[in-house]
Amino acid sequence: MSKPAVLINIVLYKPDKNKLLDLIDVCSQYEKAKIFLFDNSENSEALDRVNNNIFLFQSPKNVGVGGAHYMACQMAEAENFDFVLFLDQDSQLPSGFLSDMISGFYRLQPLHPRLCAIGPSWSDPALRRSLTRALKDKFRDLLKAPNLNHVLISSGMLIWVPTLKHIGYPKKEYFIDLVDTEWCLRALNKKYRILMLPNVKMLHRIGEVKKLGKFIFQYEQPIRYYYSLRNSLYLFHEKNISLSYKIFILAGNLFKLRKIIFSPTPIKSFIAAARGIKDGFF
Repeated sequence: MSKPAVLINIVLYKPDKNKLLDLIDVCSQYEKAKIFLFDNSENSEALDRVNNNIFLFQSPKNVGVGGAHYMACQMAEAENFDFVLFLDQDSQLPSGFLSDMISGFYRLQPLHPRLCAIGPSWSDPALRRSLTRALKDKFRDLLKAPNLNHVLISSGMLIWVPTLKHIGYPKKEYFIDLVDTEWCLRALNKKYRILMLPNVKMLHRIGEVKKLGKFIFQYEQPIRYYYSLRNSLYLFHEKNISLSYKIFILAGNLFKLRKIIFSPTPIKSFIAAARGIKDGFF
């Protein structure tokens, strides 16, 4: 059997060039990969290393992760790729990552015929398992909300392209936060399976961190507070997502507001969060 073709969509916004080149090097190990760099940066400098297997698209405006993934899915279908892989510019992949992911998909597919996507296990190198995660688990149990283990983060998500015509593309209007969550919940509602591969690992940064002595505090940029709260409320307009999921996700994002005090711009972050709640309702 010939190797499946993979479109790799790396979403950029003012990337660290050296880290990006390291990511491209790992992706280029897979011989039937096309790397689609979607650059949302204004006044961006194009990479020097662009060839037939690396396509750089400079977006005329910032359309976020949602817009980039939407266009990547369109391209993957139009050009008959077998898989589309989403990656963020700050993700760190081990050697052989893509081959391991694809072999993992085909190993699981006979056991789960409606498998549509898989993801690697991941960790943030700056964080450990926190009290916040334990509290979220207890709250989920209280709500009797389904386990979110089958909801992947977008970076590292490998989607089997033939299923896109049934599930649809990621939603552009979500822009950045919960783009992955909404798509996964939509797929699960259509009785597709989504699995994580525990033996394939990657490093990925989630948010910003501030260190005070031996303590590590996590916070978000103001724009992320806006979109996480706005999009949490957007989920309430989605018809095929259970109410317990919606409440769990909204409560989790409201709980994150306590981290604003560690932000370099707490007032700006509070204003962004308030705008997100207002726009989510109206």
